[in-house]
Amino acid sequence: MWNKPQSDPEPQSQPEPQATPPSRPIAGTPSRQAVLGPSISIKGNVSGEEDVLIEGQIDGEISFQQHTVTVGAKGRVKADIHCKTVFVEGQVNGNLYGDEKVVVRQSGRVEGNAVAPRVVLEEGANFRGNIDMQPRSGKQVGAAKS
Repeated sequence: MWNKPQSDPEPQSQPEPQATPPSRPIAGTPSRQAVLGPSISIKGNVSGEEDVLIEGQIDGEISFQQHTVTVGAKGRVKADIHCKTVFVEGQVNGNLYGDEKVVVRQSGRVEGNAVAPRVVLEEGANFRGNIDMQPRSGKQVGAAKS
């Protein structure tokens, strides 16, 4: 009988890590995301210098200019939202102003306008308003250089 030459075992492929939704921080990593839980109700203006997840109720204005605002599935907001990126999984009655992007998830409901360079409405999202996709401030599309 003959001996089959032994070869190196094939490397086992590792499953690719799954993307974490923006409303859930990655376990084991430091997070700079504030969480307004479902029992929190705020009437007035809310602003800050970190990302925020809103699961409670806010009635006023929200401003996180350089950060991400996520209205979670339990979140109920009656306010205009000004931020870098906004994700809506819950309900918003107000205008959404994103310096980079506005995303309305499948579970999201928005009554108001969306103004951002990129606007995403997932299939099944409920959106009532106008969409204005404008370039970032300070950049002009098609402007001639002097």
